[in-house]
Amino acid sequence: MMQTLRKYMKHIFWVVSIAFIATIVFSWGMGGFKDKTSGVEQGIIGIINGRKIQYQEYAQTVSQRLDLLKEEQGTTDIPEYRIQSIRDEVWESMVQNILYAQEIKRLGIQATPQEVVFQLRNNPPDFIRSIEQFQTDGQFDMTKYQQALSDPRNYDQWIPVENILRGSIPMQKLQQYVLSTIRITDEEVRDAYIKENQKVNAKYIFFDPTNVSLENIEVSDSEIKTYYEERSEEYRVPEKRKVEYVVFEGKPSAEDSSQIWEDSYDILQRLKAGVDFEELAKESDDEGTKDRGGDLGFFGKGDMVKPFEEAAFSANIRDFIGPVETQHGLHIIQVLARKFENGETKVHARHILLKFKTSPETYDDLNNKADYFYDEVNATKAKQFAKVAEQEGLTVQETPPFQEGSFIPGIGMVSRLNYLVFREKLNYVSPPTSTGENIIVFRISEIQKPQSRPLEEVESSIRNILQREKQKDKSGELCRQVWEKINGGLSFEQAADEDSVEIRETGPFGLLSYISGIGRDPHIAGAAFQLNVGEMSNPIDGERGYYLIQVIDRTEIDERLLETALANKRQELMRQKQQRVFMAWYNELKEKADIDDYRNQYF
Repeated sequence: MMQTLRKYMKHIFWVVSIAFIATIVFSWGMGGFKDKTSGVEQGIIGIINGRKIQYQEYAQTVSQRLDLLKEEQGTTDIPEYRIQSIRDEVWESMVQNILYAQEIKRLGIQATPQEVVFQLRNNPPDFIRSIEQFQTDGQFDMTKYQQALSDPRNYDQWIPVENILRGSIPMQKLQQYVLSTIRITDEEVRDAYIKENQKVNAKYIFFDPTNVSLENIEVSDSEIKTYYEERSEEYRVPEKRKVEYVVFEGKPSAEDSSQIWEDSYDILQRLKAGVDFEELAKESDDEGTKDRGGDLGFFGKGDMVKPFEEAAFSANIRDFIGPVETQHGLHIIQVLARKFENGETKVHARHILLKFKTSPETYDDLNNKADYFYDEVNATKAKQFAKVAEQEGLTVQETPPFQEGSFIPGIGMVSRLNYLVFREKLNYVSPPTSTGENIIVFRISEIQKPQSRPLEEVESSIRNILQREKQKDKSGELCRQVWEKINGGLSFEQAADEDSVEIRETGPFGLLSYISGIGRDPHIAGAAFQLNVGEMSNPIDGERGYYLIQVIDRTEIDERLLETALANKRQELMRQKQQRVFMAWYNELKEKADIDDYRNQYF
C-alpha cells in the first residue's frame, strides 16, 4: 500500500506546487556576481519583492516537469513551444508561491502541529483519497486509510504528506481570509437562474450592411486623412531590427552515424548469440516501447513507415531482421506472430530503435568552430562578418526586420537571442548562442527606429474601414424607414413585404445563450428580454448590422421548480464568485509586487 504512495509522490509534488491550495516556500541563496553589462546578479533569474530566485533552482524545476511530461507522453521529443510553455508555467508557479508565502507571513498565518495532525487523520488530501489501495468499490475507505496511518512501519512515508499539509493549511487559511466577506443574495441567485432558464422566441429583420452597394458609397481623401490623424498611435510601428547570422548545425557527423550503425550490428549479433531481447530493448530510443521490451503489438499494412513494414511482413517468425533504416533511425526487428483478421494479414513484432544522434565529441567540435568564428569576427571589430564566414565555408543569412519579443524569421522564438538583439548596438556580434540543436552567431545589421506607417501605405485599409462604416449607416437608415412604417400602422409582415426584406425566426433563446442566425449578441438579447409578447423593438445597432425584432413567445419560469433549483444555483454562484474574487485579489497582489524577470538573459 505504501509503495503506491511513494510511486505517486513525484507526481503529487508537481501538482501541489502549482495548485492554489498549496504553498511551497523557496529559500534561495544570496550569492553570485553581477553581470557588468546588465547590472543583474549572476545566477539570479528573477526577484520577487526582494526574494531572489536562483537559475539552478528554476532550471531544476523545469527539468523535473519536462521529465514528467516525457514519461506521460512516452517520448523525449518535446517541441520548443511546449518547453517554453512549461518554463512559463514554472515561473508563474514560483511567483504565486512566493507572493502567497509573503502574504501569509505578513498576516501571521501559521499551521499548528495540532492542525496538521487533525487534517492528516480526518481530512486527507484528494491525492490520498484517489489512491486505489485506500478505496473500496471505487470510494475512499476511511478505515483502510486509518489502518495504514496507524501502522508504525509506515511512519516515514507520511512525512512528505505532513509537509504538504503544513504548507497547504496556511494557504487554506489565506483563502478563507480573502473570501470571508463573500455573500450571495437571494436576488442574485434568482436573477442568475432566470437569465439561464427563461426563454423568448422572436421574429426579426436583419439589415445586412454587406447588401448595401458600394457604388453609392463615397469616401473622400479628407475623411481618410482625418481618420489617420485621429488614430495615429494605431499606425505607430515600434523599433525593428535585422540580423545577419551563421548557423552551426548540430546534426550527427559521419562518424556519429557510423557509430550508430556499428552499435546496431552489435545488438543484432548479441541477439543472435542468445542475449534476451527485452534486456537489450532497454537501450532502445523508442521511449514508448522500451519499458515493455520493444513490443509493438499487432499491426497491419499501412500502419508503419514503408521500410519497416516491408521488413516486418517479409520476415520469418522469430528471426532477427535489421538494421532497417527509416526516418526515425535504425531498427532491429523480430516478428513474433502473424494472423489473418478482417480480411488482412497482421504481424506482431517488437523492435529496438537507435536514433542518429549527435555525439558529445561532435558538439565539442561544433562549439570550437563557433568560438573560433566569433573570435575571428571580433578581431575585425565586426567589419568582416561575411568575409570570415566565407573563409570558413559558412553561409550568411539575414532576417527581415522584426520587433522585440516577436518570432525571429528563420530562427524562431529564442528569448535569449531576442534579448541580446534589442539590448545591444548596431554591429554587435553575439557570442555563440544555442537554439535547440544548433548554435548561432549573429551580427546586428540594421536598426529601424520607431516610426508611423505612412498614410500611403495604410490608405487602402482605412478606405475599406470607412466604406464598411458607411454601409452600416445606410443599413441603419433602411432599418429606421421600416420601423417608421410599422409605427405608422403597418404590421411587421406588411412592412417587410413592402420593402422586400426577409423575416426570420430565432427559435427559443436565453439571455446569455447563442441566438440562431444571429450569434451571441448582447444588444439583441438585451432588447428582446425587455419586450412583452407582441411588442417590437426600436432599431438595434447589433454586432453585424441593424435589426428589428418582435417577441412572439416567452417561456416563464416554473415557480414550483424554482425553490429546488435555487439551492444548487446558490452553491454554483458561490464557487464562481469565490474564484473571481480570489483571482482579482491575486492579480492585485501581483500588480503591486516588485517582480523582475531575467529569464530572457538565460533562455
